[in-house]
Amino acid sequence: MGEFPGEQTIEALSAELEQQRPLPEDPAQERIVYWHVFRRPEDVLTFARGISLESDEVMVGGHTHDSIGHLYWVGVQVDDLEVWGNRAAIHKVDGYDPENPGSPML
Repeated sequence: MGEFPGEQTIEALSAELEQQRPLPEDPAQERIVYWHVFRRPEDVLTFARGISLESDEVMVGGHTHDSIGHLYWVGVQVDDLEVWGNRAAIHKVDGYDPENPGSPML
């Protein structure tokens, strides 16, 4: 069973969010799963606290921008996608969520 990130992991992710790093272009190649994009770094950190990590998984993230402004992202990098399993869990969240129109996720 995985563990939720401690303060040290959240602080490391916060530092990563300050680094310019594009959104994963080929998440499978980069072994990044369960990644999400937000407009505000504090939303990334709030979301990240709820991600359960196994011992061979690490949180990764960064920021980039589009025509509207900054984009901050977080994902989980795994050692081996075949062992991890469900590649369908590699996803982005659509900017318009009719169930939650005020959502900070893209």
